[in-house]
Amino acid sequence: TFPPREGPGFEGSTGRATQSRLAEDASNRGEWSKMKTVGILGGIASGKSEVTRILSELGAAIFDGDRAGHEVLRNPAVKERIRQQFGSEVFDPEGEVDRRRLAAVVFADTPEGQAALTKLERITHPKIREMLDQQRICYLKAGNVPLLVLDAPVMIKAGWLADCDHVLFVQSSRENRLARAKDRGWSELEFDAREARQEKLDEKRELADDIVNNDQDLPHLRRQVLAVWDDLLD
Repeated sequence: TFPPREGPGFEGSTGRATQSRLAEDASNRGEWSKMKTVGILGGIASGKSEVTRILSELGAAIFDGDRAGHEVLRNPAVKERIRQQFGSEVFDPEGEVDRRRLAAVVFADTPEGQAALTKLERITHPKIREMLDQQRICYLKAGNVPLLVLDAPVMIKAGWLADCDHVLFVQSSRENRLARAKDRGWSELEFDAREARQEKLDEKRELADDIVNNDQDLPHLRRQVLAVWDDLLD
């Protein structure tokens, strides 16, 4: 479902404008099969964002699940539900969700941490999905996008893999991934805690149609992505 438009004639309305919009949305969702969608999988800090950046330069549209997740946390309704579930301690003085404080709760290596993550996902995943649906419809209407790349860490857990026509796995060693994570300011404990909340790498790899390796330099990665791109457009 899509969130109601704001403004006169939409709030609580079942009039012609609302019915027309709902019919249009349903029709557009039925047209999605005409837009190829590529899902990006990999471990934390494997280089998924770098792969999506290269694909974007080649002409693909990108849905960045991390960025969408950050935007969702600024949604007033989402913030209110998070406050109800986790309390004011996960908010900063300006009233915005403090992602590091929230992460410390939901990625805690305890049963309570796992339960907290499940609660957070129930709040955020539907909103992120709405953003994905709307973006796909916009690209479909534009008619000038060869394919859509879905880069979302929660793709498997949220069931969005079913939307993908092709899956690309980004391979990288734990040593290299940990080094990149530390460059982001993460500790090894944070890295391990977050990775433990995701599907195992072998499980992700088995779902892939193609694999690119990101343990060498950027030109090496780019050559692999270019080869995949040519296959995707065939």
